[in-house]
Parts: sequence; structure tokens; C-alpha cells
Amino acid sequence: MLFMRPFREGDSFPEINPDPKNGLYFIALDGEKLIGFGRWKMTLDGIRIEEIEDGGDPEVFDGLLRGILNMAMEQGIDRAAFSGKIRPDRLATSMVPVDKENGLKSISYFLENYKKCKMF
Repeated sequence: MLFMRPFREGDSFPEINPDPKNGLYFIALDGEKLIGFGRWKMTLDGIRIEEIEDGGDPEVFDGLLRGILNMAMEQGIDRAAFSGKIRPDRLATSMVPVDKENGLKSISYFLENYKKCKMF
């Protein structure tokens, strides 16, 4: 069964470097097997999503992205930026309305108005 959650102290996956300087992680698991992860950092005006590894599955990408954005929104953060490592085609498939600076101006608006409405 697919399960997504924040990386926790005590988790051990060779693909992930849990050094806080590198960012925080949100992970996707199939049972106990890591199938994807997203790495993000806090910034002065929001968060920056550094990378999302989805194992080739756009649904895993969408779940990881929405999980990270939801965590940020719960902390009162409403702006996200995407690094150059984030695939533009995945952002388009997830219907993320990125601006000229490769950012998302309102996390809350996106999560409320851009629901997953079709199968990939």
C-alpha cells in the first residue's frame, strides 16, 4: 500500500541524506520500500522545493508535491519556489500554475482549486 509522510528521525534510506542543511524530506513508501521523496527548504518568503524523485510515476510526484505544500500551508506559509531540478512537465501534469520566477504565489489557492480530477 502506498503511504506518504514526512521523513522521521530513525528512518534509514540510502537515497536520503538527513542533514538539515540539505533540507527536509517528505517520502513515499510502498510498504517499507522507499519509492520516492521530495526535498525542500524554508526560505525568507516561503519554501523552495529542491527536488522530487518520483520513480517515473506522475501520481507519486503529485502526492509528494501536495504533501510538501500542505505541510508548508499548515505552518502558515503560502508561497513556494521550484528549483531547476523540478521537471516542468510534472508541474504541468499536476496543473501547478507557476509564475515567471518558477514559483507558486499561493499554496492555499492551488490546493483548494487545483484538485486531481483525472487519471494521469
